[in-house]
Amino acid sequence: MDTKEALQSFDLDPRLLYDAIAFSTDDYLYIIDMKTDTAVVSENMLHDFNLPDRVFKGLIPRWRQHVIERDRPSFDASIEAMLSGVTDEHDLEYQVRTRTGELVWIVCRGLLMRDDMGEPVLFSGAITNLERKGKVDAITGLFMHGKCLQVLDRLLACERPSGGVLLLGLDDFSRVNSLNDHAFGNGVLRRFAQSLQRLLPEGASAFRFDGDEFAVVFDNADRNAMQDLYRTIHTFANRQQDIDGVPYFCTVSGGIALVGEDGESALELIKHAENALEESKHRGKNTVSFYSPAMSQEKLRRLELSDRLQTSVLDDMQGFSLHFQPLVDAQTLHVAGAEALLRWNAEGFGSVSPAEFIPVLESYGLIGAVGRWVLKQAMNQCAAWARMFPDFVMNVNISTLQLFEADFVPFVERTLASSGAEPRCIVLEMTESCFVTDLDTLRTTFDRLRSLGVRLAMDDFGTGYSSLGLLSQSPADIVKIDRLFIKDIHVEAFNRAFIDAVIDLCHSVGIKVTVEGVEERLELDAVRAIGADGVQGFLVSRPVPADEFERKFMQIP
Repeated sequence: MDTKEALQSFDLDPRLLYDAIAFSTDDYLYIIDMKTDTAVVSENMLHDFNLPDRVFKGLIPRWRQHVIERDRPSFDASIEAMLSGVTDEHDLEYQVRTRTGELVWIVCRGLLMRDDMGEPVLFSGAITNLERKGKVDAITGLFMHGKCLQVLDRLLACERPSGGVLLLGLDDFSRVNSLNDHAFGNGVLRRFAQSLQRLLPEGASAFRFDGDEFAVVFDNADRNAMQDLYRTIHTFANRQQDIDGVPYFCTVSGGIALVGEDGESALELIKHAENALEESKHRGKNTVSFYSPAMSQEKLRRLELSDRLQTSVLDDMQGFSLHFQPLVDAQTLHVAGAEALLRWNAEGFGSVSPAEFIPVLESYGLIGAVGRWVLKQAMNQCAAWARMFPDFVMNVNISTLQLFEADFVPFVERTLASSGAEPRCIVLEMTESCFVTDLDTLRTTFDRLRSLGVRLAMDDFGTGYSSLGLLSQSPADIVKIDRLFIKDIHVEAFNRAFIDAVIDLCHSVGIKVTVEGVEERLELDAVRAIGADGVQGFLVSRPVPADEFERKFMQIP
């Protein structure tokens, strides 16, 4: 007895049979009467896609609306092939948008039944959500590393392979988790993935890698197209966002490897894209780099440098020192204080830029120990110079990571006491982003620091994410305007107007303004004319060792 005969021997209610099958699977089920165009869909399909009812007319055109625009041509081609008699099978993998607006990967399989005249009678099948089958990432809804390799392999197998892979890494994502929780972090990842897919041009596909990394494979894209793709993603990510009213900020770095140029296998392309991404992270994040063979040597150098750096920290801060750059009263041009700046010299490497070694300290969890050393040295130096100039001020840079240490405020208090430095003479500098993106979390820490008598400075103002309106709510006592707005201020009307507005607003709420990066006399004259309180820059002096600072600027009149 064949299957047809067996089923005919059953006394079955078709509705019960359908519901029994639907209940036994997570797949979406559909049956279409092709003569009347009436469809029956499973309850889960009705709910997840907000269809009009379990029984209604016109399923195929309505379902097409859920298919994302990029995949509609292939969907249309498959349906047309069935209706024209080329095939009776529908088997296609594509993305659809759910009733909540989320994008999910599905595979749709169906069979078209015909009558004796060859006319379509019945079309039925199942739609599988690949996320539920473990074939896509459960958090983001994207295919994963293995699928990315398959796509790259197909590109490489072409007669003239072209295109590129863009590896993306969310900057400081660990901070998002630390400030909230992993559930919120997963929400950020999902939000980014969904937004990323909407930003992709035709021919590009996104994939989830480990942690906070994503990959985009872009078919037939050249160097310029890959650059433009990153710019589009960067523009989206480079702003404050929120989930359920909770704000967060998470920029994105990128690394690009080109198909046909930067590797002969999918694994090699991914490896080189990772090298390029690492280069972007090393350059300060929130940027993109193209792979070059020199990066492999540079990576080796950084690994050696990292080892040497860790050894230096453990060896009682061997090779570390402080340099000091004068802070000048804008009106009198008298030296009012100094900014303490960390320097590191390593045998075989010479003087290493802070832009290179600070990220390494942060990534290896060493910034706390080094930051405490810097703070202690700077306070001791301030106390010594204050014996000659009682109002001498010392500015010290603080990493955001230090502020999250439970012992940070007590350490500041103990160091003030042991050094003898006056709290009013100590200014702790933090980047603009710290005051904007982490303000709610760190407000208690800021309040405790100010209660000790120390002052807070917002560094690099204008380069990040804040607005003038936020200054009135900021706990900062001093705002330091970045060099970006100082350059050519005497001829750039916008820069002058911007600084003028910042100074007016700050002064209205009791905040002083220091202008950084003053290198020319005309720039100095301009910032003095619009009322800046302090000036800092190469025009006065580059950062110098303590003994040289004393010779140049600490002579008692």
